[in-house]
Amino acid sequence: MQVFHGTIITCDENNTIANYLVEREGRIAYIGKKLPTQYEVVPPIELGDNVLVPAFADTHMHYSGFSVLHKMFPINDTDSNAKILEQLRAYANNTRENIIVGFGATEFAVSEGHLILREQMDMSCPDKPAFIIKHDAHSGVANSLFMDAIKSKVSNLRGYNPETGELKQEAFLSACEFITHGMSTKKVIDSMVETSDFLASKGIGLICSASGMGFIRDYDFDMERSVAKGLDNGMQVKVAYQCSNVDKISKKDMTRVVFGNLDGTFANKDASLNEDYITINNKGVSFFSDADVQKFCINANRAGYQIALHAVGDAAFEQAVNSIAMALEDYPRYDHRHIIIHGCLPSESALKTCAKYNIMISVQPSLLSHIDGVYGFVESILSKERAQRINPLKTISELGVKVCFNSDAPASDPNPVMWIHDACNNKNPEQSVSVYEAFRMATYNGAFSCFDEKERGTLEMGKSCDLVVLDKNPYEIPVEELKTINVLELYLKGKPYKRSRTGSMATMLRGMFPQ
Repeated sequence: MQVFHGTIITCDENNTIANYLVEREGRIAYIGKKLPTQYEVVPPIELGDNVLVPAFADTHMHYSGFSVLHKMFPINDTDSNAKILEQLRAYANNTRENIIVGFGATEFAVSEGHLILREQMDMSCPDKPAFIIKHDAHSGVANSLFMDAIKSKVSNLRGYNPETGELKQEAFLSACEFITHGMSTKKVIDSMVETSDFLASKGIGLICSASGMGFIRDYDFDMERSVAKGLDNGMQVKVAYQCSNVDKISKKDMTRVVFGNLDGTFANKDASLNEDYITINNKGVSFFSDADVQKFCINANRAGYQIALHAVGDAAFEQAVNSIAMALEDYPRYDHRHIIIHGCLPSESALKTCAKYNIMISVQPSLLSHIDGVYGFVESILSKERAQRINPLKTISELGVKVCFNSDAPASDPNPVMWIHDACNNKNPEQSVSVYEAFRMATYNGAFSCFDEKERGTLEMGKSCDLVVLDKNPYEIPVEELKTINVLELYLKGKPYKRSRTGSMATMLRGMFPQ
């Protein structure tokens, strides 16, 4: 049993601030202003200037992909292609790896203003296949040896550019499968267990991972589920299947299904828009027809699944919302919790449809701030007016649409403190939300999106004692300083977070064969 004394932000619907929290057998036995007599014998943990809040939730990431990429050659701290190529040369000369994979390149953060090219990579890494993945984890650039190795698999796919070496869309996914197919299962699982530690350092106790893309035969899905069940430190990993085939989905024991991406990203200028990009005079890429998306949604909704659709541009957002609405008209469900992932550029009419049908939105609040120069880049390809309409959190909330947060890792590192800061300091100030609203989106709404709100998301009696210790009270500092808050400790089921007590393979086996 533990007693916490100090400032406790519950994030409940009344924005209650408590002074005492009692943990017993992993659950919250009491929370309130005064400590009941029966608990006075327990020496309290004095918080002092620190505060307690519920553990945070990341409602959309790619757990295995994020884990693997963060173990690869990191290049995101460079400001020029010349430096990237120097690091590539040094890394290739000193590693025993047969294939060089880097992560973090971006054209708008380098002085040259463009991605590195295949021929430049050939000069820096002439003896080994090399592939540099962009910061958004949706495209990359390869040298000639890598392109030759995968040519038979990608030459007829969308997104294949043999001249520059750039691989996007389906060609990029095929390249990822080529890379992951050569990885040892142990290395992938080691990375996933270590990623649990990274998430805990950011105060995250609950994630929802979309898996089933980028790994041959979708084996990331089965690995993630086994690791999730085998973790013994309280970390909650909900695994969703990213697949467009309902018959295939029915063979998996799961609740949330993620239809294949409806469009791409702003970084690749292939997010699907209603109006042209300024720089390329086209509207991006729509990966599926309306009929395909509608058919999937109708079948998945009738089968009782929670539908999650990836939609970045406004055209894709409308396609996603209209398809879910059509499915609910076909077969009404009271508590479906269907959700749009990202919904970066929502139209007002589609938001009203979300409100009417209780469709949630999982936004990436740090989309325009997680990399230096990203906002200027987005503004330059969309227009200032459209950039101002990205992540209109206040408008979404005022319409009664429930919002939760995600990192889309590896597209950006999970960092709930920055999510809250950016939500309260929106690039369009008129769309900023209050500190309470931002915390609610990062905690309760996240748990709600995973059907886990009765167990987590707020600090209330009877719930799992999943909480975070922060070094500052977010209600007592200027909103401009929210990003200075530090996560001091994460408690899951009442215990300070510790790395899984057994090795990574034992963790997976425990998940595969529970006692």
